[in-house]
Amino acid sequence: MESEGSAETAYEASEPDEEERRPSGADPYRERWQWDSVSKGTHLMNCWYQRSCAYNVFVKDGAVVYEEASGTYPQPDASVPDFNPRGCQKGACYSLTMTDSLRLTHPLKRAGERGEGKWQQVTWDEALTDIADRIVDNLERDAPDAIVFDGNATGVASWVAVNRLTNLLGAVVLDLNTEVGDEQQGAAVTFGIPVASRSADDFFNSDFILIWGGNPAYTQIPNFHFLTEARYNGARVVAISPDFNASAVHADRWISVKPGTDAALALAMAQVIISEGLADAHFVREQTDLPLLVRSDTGTFLRESDMRRGGKDDVFFMWDVNENRAVKVPQKTLRLGKIAPALDGEYQVKMKDGAVKVKPVFQVLKERLDRDYTPEKASAVCGVHPDVIREVAREFAAAKAASGVAGASISKYYHGDLMMRAQILLFALCGQMGRKGAGFDTLPFLIVDGTLTMPYRDGLGRLDTLKVLAPAILPFIGMKMKGYTDELAMFQLGRKVSAWGGTSAVMFWHHHGGLREISGRSKEWDPYLTKDVDEYLAESVRLGWQTLPSATPPKILFATGSNPLRRVRGGHRLFEALLPKLDLLVATDIRMSSTALNADYVLPAAASYEKTDVNEWYTPLAPFAHVTTAAVAPPGEAKPEWEIMVLLAQKVQERAGARGVASYSGRGKRYRCDDLVRRMTFRGKFRPNDHEQVARAVIDASTHVGKPDWEEFKRKGFARFTGLGSHPGNKSNAGDMREDMPFAPHTWRTQKKMPWPTLTRRIQFYIDQPLYMELGEELPVHKDPVTSGGDYPLIMTGGHNRHSIHAALRTNPLMLQLERGEPAIFMSKIDARDREIEDGELVR
Repeated sequence: MESEGSAETAYEASEPDEEERRPSGADPYRERWQWDSVSKGTHLMNCWYQRSCAYNVFVKDGAVVYEEASGTYPQPDASVPDFNPRGCQKGACYSLTMTDSLRLTHPLKRAGERGEGKWQQVTWDEALTDIADRIVDNLERDAPDAIVFDGNATGVASWVAVNRLTNLLGAVVLDLNTEVGDEQQGAAVTFGIPVASRSADDFFNSDFILIWGGNPAYTQIPNFHFLTEARYNGARVVAISPDFNASAVHADRWISVKPGTDAALALAMAQVIISEGLADAHFVREQTDLPLLVRSDTGTFLRESDMRRGGKDDVFFMWDVNENRAVKVPQKTLRLGKIAPALDGEYQVKMKDGAVKVKPVFQVLKERLDRDYTPEKASAVCGVHPDVIREVAREFAAAKAASGVAGASISKYYHGDLMMRAQILLFALCGQMGRKGAGFDTLPFLIVDGTLTMPYRDGLGRLDTLKVLAPAILPFIGMKMKGYTDELAMFQLGRKVSAWGGTSAVMFWHHHGGLREISGRSKEWDPYLTKDVDEYLAESVRLGWQTLPSATPPKILFATGSNPLRRVRGGHRLFEALLPKLDLLVATDIRMSSTALNADYVLPAAASYEKTDVNEWYTPLAPFAHVTTAAVAPPGEAKPEWEIMVLLAQKVQERAGARGVASYSGRGKRYRCDDLVRRMTFRGKFRPNDHEQVARAVIDASTHVGKPDWEEFKRKGFARFTGLGSHPGNKSNAGDMREDMPFAPHTWRTQKKMPWPTLTRRIQFYIDQPLYMELGEELPVHKDPVTSGGDYPLIMTGGHNRHSIHAALRTNPLMLQLERGEPAIFMSKIDARDREIEDGELVR
């Protein structure tokens, strides 16, 4: 046994030095906080409601080591919380996606069958030469519309690159909003527009907040703190959803509604509000079509064309109780002046060929609600107790400022338009719109308006802009002379967008992607249809309500930052019906997606931290434009989209020249190949590697991004929007966007009395269009959810994943780790118990 002294001596001999005394793992931690440079970054991806956020990107030894939210947003209005920190767990590990196993670094050519996964690495010149030759093949046949671009490049320079080349070629560009269900048709029908949203800090001005059919704790992570802060400030939060989701946890009340029955619940609440005299009569009379007169014999609006020969079809009538007669509804303003519109009763008016009884829409609505949607009747449909329906309706009507959280789930339901029309009815009945803290948010949209003409102009001067807009000036003036507002006139001109190459994606997939065989059988599972969908479509085309895509079969499909083979509903039909038609499928992406896996060529693109660009579109929820800077070089031979598209234009011009193709016809005009590069580069203004300069030109051309100095913009990472700008889509938010206060939509309607862009110039709940009347949908109604997939005892809802955004980041290793790397479903305890399913079990 050693002596005590010996032990001490032994200890002293083995005592570690200062370096060895550090705890295990200390060095890696310290190394994490060492870097060579810090750049500003954001993520050029479609995260919609939570888009976008300012990040600091830390670089060491030429690689991104990590990123973190900058947390540097100002607080110009001390009465509401600020926007800090903004970010989510996906943005905080974006850099892992830049280096994961699916990252594309070199051009690849298919070496086996499509989808087999066999590839040959090729040079850019080899890839672009072959692609250009395939393009010229179609140009020689005067078929540029056989070339289709399915694009989702979301940086301004990337967006301009793709859309400029397609415009110069005469190719087809697909409008994805028509396909993915984000367009919110219920709002489009009722408001005349799908677009309207507040800034997220305006929720702090609400005292009643409805989270209806959404889960913003998952889908609006950077914005969600405003809801919890509003609740802390005294707002009552009510969540309505089939599942007790992560947002319902933070609500004062959760109402469980049966999937797809939200319209029944909303209409029952409306019945309570009207029957108990809780409606805001002034708002209803001024802002909505509810005072307009409807003929009792035909069920259509009373029009001037009914009253006299030569009368107009878009002039409508109210019953003025002061004069006791029908008077014309003002069109150029919402101001009623001395008119006192009746909301109740039945009246008789003299027609050009007799007399007819008429009722205000409000009276028709009241009768139908009393007949079909009492709380007791609705409860049997939606599963919500009648007492709960009455309580929530009264709370909502009594609120000083009630707001609704925007979401996209209801718009994706088969009868989602009816559900949304019923929701909007609630807000309109109670006057909860067009002021601070109040309103029904729909599609949040705010685009950098410098993008409006950039794909179409020859140069960067004012004259170039005027040349683009010139064809629209005379029609615009003509519509203004007819009494159209600027907004309504711009929307009517927007119907001509197909002349610029825009094509409805849903119509394209329907005709060329094999979806007709699916949707054409809708009558099999939709009991409300009286005809097949093809018959409705043919009628719509014949009457000019709908336009069809080009009949030219697609031969080349470019997927630029998009993933149609995963995204498109019924996408399995694309494999069967579309892919065999294609001579060439080209995917431009940062990762090997489902579409890239089935492509003939895969072109590697630069990721968000590998190029300098500005997000193209945003939302009023976070009214800041964000820039990402080139913190590191792209890996391997990956390139920014501007460079890729310019190099492709060069190769098309080169190969067309070699084959004697100087010009060609398509879409009713002549196109030239021999000056493609000059026009693509704005008369030689930009070189292939000028991605940043193109982004800067877009910001310089914008009117509402705060006009930051470019270098200061890059240093700061963001700039506040100072207005709605000139883009028609922005204007539909209809309010003054200022830097020093929260933004509330539709204040131009309530304060300036600017008409709504609908047929009646008011919020329109009554649609007397023949198709709507045939289907019994002239007013909002409930229709049972369809069982298109079969009649099963369980219903799967469309809950959003917390760990990915669409397909993007789906393979991020950290996100896979957090969600255990496998799909998961949440099931009612009762349903699980009845099937003897335990938590954690594998089910099918």
